[in-house]
Amino acid sequence: MSYLRQGPAASLNLDHALRYRELDHPRSNLEAGIFRQRLHAAENLYQRNLMAHFGCVNALEFSPGGEYLASGGDDKRVLLWNVDQALGNVTEDSPAAMYGEHASNIFCLGFDTLTRYVFSGGNDDLVIQHDLCTGKNLNYFSHDGPVYGLSVDRTTNNLFSVATEHGEILVYDMRVGKTEPFIVANFRTPFNAVEFHPLNGNYLATANARRGAQLWDMRNNTQPFRQYNYITESPSCMSVRFNCNGSLLLTLHRRLPPILYNPSSSDPLCSFYHDEYFNSCTMKSCTFAGPHDELVVSGSDNFNMFMWRLDGINLEKKNQWIDTSPVILTGHRSIVNQVRYNRQRCLLASSGVEKIIKFWSPFAQQGWEGALTEPSDTPHCTRPLHRNATDHVSQDFSMRNMEEDQVMLAFFDTLVQRELETWTNNSNNTNAMGQLTTTASDSSSPTSTEHSGSSTQSDESDGDTPNVSELSWQTHPNRIFYLIAKKRRALLQLAVKGTGGQHRNVEQLLARLLGEQRQVATQARISEWLEETHRLFGDDELPTTSAEAASRERLRRESISQATSRSPRKPPELQMIGSLQANFEQLERKRKLMRLRFAAIKRRRKVRRPRRGRQENDNALAYDTEWLDDDDDDDDEIDNDNGNDNEMEISHETMGEDNNTNSSSDDTSNTSMEAQLSQAPSTSNSLQFGLEPNEANNNSPPAAATRNKKRNGLMTGACYPETTTSSNSSSNQTNI
Repeated sequence: MSYLRQGPAASLNLDHALRYRELDHPRSNLEAGIFRQRLHAAENLYQRNLMAHFGCVNALEFSPGGEYLASGGDDKRVLLWNVDQALGNVTEDSPAAMYGEHASNIFCLGFDTLTRYVFSGGNDDLVIQHDLCTGKNLNYFSHDGPVYGLSVDRTTNNLFSVATEHGEILVYDMRVGKTEPFIVANFRTPFNAVEFHPLNGNYLATANARRGAQLWDMRNNTQPFRQYNYITESPSCMSVRFNCNGSLLLTLHRRLPPILYNPSSSDPLCSFYHDEYFNSCTMKSCTFAGPHDELVVSGSDNFNMFMWRLDGINLEKKNQWIDTSPVILTGHRSIVNQVRYNRQRCLLASSGVEKIIKFWSPFAQQGWEGALTEPSDTPHCTRPLHRNATDHVSQDFSMRNMEEDQVMLAFFDTLVQRELETWTNNSNNTNAMGQLTTTASDSSSPTSTEHSGSSTQSDESDGDTPNVSELSWQTHPNRIFYLIAKKRRALLQLAVKGTGGQHRNVEQLLARLLGEQRQVATQARISEWLEETHRLFGDDELPTTSAEAASRERLRRESISQATSRSPRKPPELQMIGSLQANFEQLERKRKLMRLRFAAIKRRRKVRRPRRGRQENDNALAYDTEWLDDDDDDDDEIDNDNGNDNEMEISHETMGEDNNTNSSSDDTSNTSMEAQLSQAPSTSNSLQFGLEPNEANNNSPPAAATRNKKRNGLMTGACYPETTTSSNSSSNQTNI
């Protein structure tokens, strides 16, 4: 009877659920269509920063429904963010912190399918199960080493797996409590990541530091179910990720861009490539994005995020090479490690060495920065790079400081540059790559991080890209970009090997990349040229092409050169010869002497002169007046010390010659203009002998040809402060 009474109600509930599902399906399709259109047109994304951590943020994970985001990092805390509040710029509601803290860095996170618990694993060898309602710790799972990866089975709410540095893949069943876990794999090398298949919980994808990417079947775990393309030169795999239906598998190897697989085949479908992408120094993740997983996103050591599109990929072919330009997202100020996608809200989250979390969205919202259809104005981080940081870093989180840590940024700046400087494609790193983000610690037990790459200095020219120094520096915003460009040949060779058995001409690919790089540099120079031309010509006469701008610039230079050639040539004595400082000093001395001569000539006009030399004196006066017409009045103030030194030096040379000088009045009429200019007035030294200036000049005998002194190849006239003799230069000497 009760069953009958409950029947109609149950039927109504079932009808309501079916009707809601039918209405929800078109709505979800409409949202997916809008998301896809926005992402397809995107050349950039809007971004916003979330701040609450005190150290590097090493782990991110969205809840299955997209309502929450869990984050963990070096500050040993697990924070729970409400996504809608973060999107709505509700700043007064800070994230909730789980009560139980780890004893060291947190590396991985995972939600259960019902969003009741969140699991966190870290450097303290523990996995902690947190209750989302109360924030309390429910269980602790201890291991023999740090836990690097964690995944929850989406087909059930009872299983989760972990990947440990000890080389184990373990599966826990929460229905039986803290019993011994099921061991899927046990190697001597660390596992960096693990991922359950989204539709079949019997399969696990793993990333090993020496064995690459593998697929395991828990029903038969004696050996891997499938070994994906093993890359001898780069065996270390750091991330594996399924798409939403498990039809594609994305892997990320050290020093390689993401590689896409069909899980049922060992050969890769395609390899994504960009010449600026590089990952080596930290543990990074990759993820699918978009409503239909049509995007692939990964962080890079050059502080940028790269977002490739799957357009044009043939899922039936193998070993495809995808080098189409990705969307490059800029805004981080250090290495980007973690990326996750929220399918319900079309939202990307990223984190890394900084203390912030970035949200990326194709929709403009209040308080967000960026654009959608225009690339970023600054395609790289603009802060100065550090080069000489300490090899060990420790932190004290008791200060609860959320400001940018320059010591941590400097450490990773140096780490990336050192890795690029020492790495060559011929040397294989035999040591497994450990977790490099274990850089923070409390003051009681500091932990440090050392560079895990090759410690020996290798030949820098080995594997370097040819002619990279000839490229424009505008294509190398900082030293990290420059070093990546120098290693482009080695990185390209490694990426080609990552595509499997497909043979490609590395030199042709490299030549094409270098050609594109030069084209970018040329375009940058043309842009600068056009900007300069715009400044010179204005808007009305702005040339429309670079050829027209070059033609105008050439005509302008020719006109300047012609005008210069028509201008009167300066006297040879004024051309500076030798060092700039010496010539400048000699030029100043000559200008002082010329002023003294000009003053003497003006005095002589007041006294009586011989008639036969009157015309020559007038001509000399006219020449000197014209030559010195441009001198400023301030230049008439002469340094007495320098002037007296010059006069004394010249007078001592000519005093002996004056005693032997005898020339007739006919010689005076044939004197040159230099001889007239060389007559100097009497100074205070001559007045000591009772001679007036005019008397000294009038009583001086006619000057004969005298010998002038050379200084640095320039002729110097004589000035006589103590004698009454004026000297004449011979007619074959250089005129002033």
